[in-house]
Amino acid sequence: MSFTKQILLGLFLGLGIGIFLGEFSTPFSTVGNIYIGLLQMTVLPYIVVSLIANLGRVSWSKSRKLLISAVTILALLLILGMGMLIVIPYAFPDWQSGSFFRATMIEPAKAFDLVAMYIPANPFNSLANNIVPAVVLFSILLGVGVSGVTGNGGFLQSLDVVEAALNRINKMVIKLTPIGVFAIAAGTAGTISVDELSRLQAYLITYTVIATVLSFLVLPLLVSAVTPFSYKDLVSIPKDTLIMVFATAKIIVLMPQLVENVKELFRRYDLEDDNVKSGAEVLMPLAYPFPNLGTYAILMFVPFSAWYMGRSLDFSDQVVFQAASLLSSFVAPIIGIPFLLDLMRIPADMMELFMMSTVYTDRIRVVLGAVHLLSLTIVVLAINKGVFRWNIKALLKAIAISALAIALSLLAVRAYLGEAMNGAQNGAESLVQMRWMDKTVDVQVYKESLPAANEITDSEDRITTIMQRGTLRVGYLSDSLPFAFANEQGEVTGFDIEMAHMLARDLGVSLELVRIKTESISELFDTGQLDIVMSGLGITAKRALQWEFSASPMDLTLAVLVEDHRRREFLTLQDLKNNPDLRLGIVGADTAYKHLLENAIGNVNLISVSSPRAFLKGNEPHLDGIIYSAEGGSAWTLLYPSYTVVVPEPGAIQLSMAYPLPKGDVVWKRFVSQWVGIKQKEGTINSLFDHWIQGKGAEDTSPRWSVMRNVLHWVD
Repeated sequence: MSFTKQILLGLFLGLGIGIFLGEFSTPFSTVGNIYIGLLQMTVLPYIVVSLIANLGRVSWSKSRKLLISAVTILALLLILGMGMLIVIPYAFPDWQSGSFFRATMIEPAKAFDLVAMYIPANPFNSLANNIVPAVVLFSILLGVGVSGVTGNGGFLQSLDVVEAALNRINKMVIKLTPIGVFAIAAGTAGTISVDELSRLQAYLITYTVIATVLSFLVLPLLVSAVTPFSYKDLVSIPKDTLIMVFATAKIIVLMPQLVENVKELFRRYDLEDDNVKSGAEVLMPLAYPFPNLGTYAILMFVPFSAWYMGRSLDFSDQVVFQAASLLSSFVAPIIGIPFLLDLMRIPADMMELFMMSTVYTDRIRVVLGAVHLLSLTIVVLAINKGVFRWNIKALLKAIAISALAIALSLLAVRAYLGEAMNGAQNGAESLVQMRWMDKTVDVQVYKESLPAANEITDSEDRITTIMQRGTLRVGYLSDSLPFAFANEQGEVTGFDIEMAHMLARDLGVSLELVRIKTESISELFDTGQLDIVMSGLGITAKRALQWEFSASPMDLTLAVLVEDHRRREFLTLQDLKNNPDLRLGIVGADTAYKHLLENAIGNVNLISVSSPRAFLKGNEPHLDGIIYSAEGGSAWTLLYPSYTVVVPEPGAIQLSMAYPLPKGDVVWKRFVSQWVGIKQKEGTINSLFDHWIQGKGAEDTSPRWSVMRNVLHWVD
């Protein structure tokens, strides 16, 4: 059996085992990580030794010619990538959605040091921390320096010995590839979530199709049109390496094999010589830190995100995006994409979806990146070898076939997604379909009426009254997402409502939920028609004068609900300070947020509103935004996905949330506070926070589908 067949067998067996075992295939991931680690251990030393040795042997004039050719071909490939980013959005049908609260919303943006990535101030630190661009630059400079030193032959011969030893070790590890690929495939196929993949299918399918067309049709066709190499050889020679690149999700660990593929191609056409050998060993590591089509094309996640949020990039957006994407392609997608999302006024929490997708897309991205490196190296070496040819007829034919293939691929994807996305669940549906975490108690809901008065005398305490009455009366405010709201069954649910059920259950009584307005709370406390209010209210000095407050189960983070396209106006407190004409709505004239904002930025123009809903419906155009908590505002964006939550930097301004209780009822306050403390220690509040605020309750928590569980029923 050929080595390629062994690798493919390992890949498909791994996929089969993963699908059969489901989450029980997790241990295979450890074996896969060991294999990747063995591949990685020789790569960075190989790049250093190879660059220094090969650049040390050539004159500057020869190196300059090589570099100029490489820069020219790289520019042409990036122009191709730029064109792809323009046409890819045509594959997306219509869609709208929003996002639950994520902790990343209130974390300050991490600074990115472009200088540290590319300038090796401490080469040993760059080596130790795997900062590849800085290591490459150091190796280039050292290689150029060695080339001008007399008597460097002994040093270069020593490097040749080290390079040969590293290659030998790498080839020994490569023999383990079928086993490594099997383990990686089994671990991934058994643990990746089908539901997560379905949410991102438009992005995943489009990127897969485009990357496949570019890797195995467009680039080989274009290269074959300008070089003596056939399309068949350009695809077949590196096939084993590309399979391993896909399995490991790493280009760098297969760098020696990619170099060997280039040499084999030239050798097959009797074109290999010392210049080709040294050129391949220099160009491949040299080009690696620079943008490749795989990294460039994955920036399509930004127009995908715009589509996902219910809008598309107009012409002016495209101009800005194209200009910024070229710079962003020089850094890792995890750094470049947040910058582009912010630049294009797309909610930053889309990054959560991107991180979720990388389990799969990283494998596709690196395959396209590897083909990019192969294409660049082959064409540049052909130019320097003198076998590059301008066959206009062949080139135009390759361009025409490529354009037709891309167009048909995009149309096919659009047609498929148009059908597949029909009836797909959006964020609003996810919210209203959320159910309870725990068992509930018997409940009676008062929306238009009130329970009977039950005045409490001075000689009675409220706990005794609650026990005698047999019910706990809890007030909630309407439009208090996600603390109190009605789900699709008409049940009043949410974080605080589930807390209310737990409190009633611990007291051994049933529950009465009473929809109220803030101004009536004190009166309803006095008449005994309310015992407590549980509706996401923050503690303020004014409210503390009116009511007692329990211990705080969580803090709320000050944020602004704004239209997506205006989010950049609210990114920092300084932005708010620099715009005194801003008119911001605030629910119930909350003095706490008013004071917090005034302390941070000075005077602020706040206008009282009863609910964010009118603003989010577009019925209050005089307002620029709504002051709200990030935790609660995120739920509103699920219902109105064209809006987003912005937490102004540099630091999160927080307010304690707690439960209002009747003034002077110290015994009741002490009990509820101690009860909240118990729930915190038990981890109940953290679980409820994950469930209701972060949306874990909207996720499918059933075990991963597997043949062993769902077909054979060997496990529960």
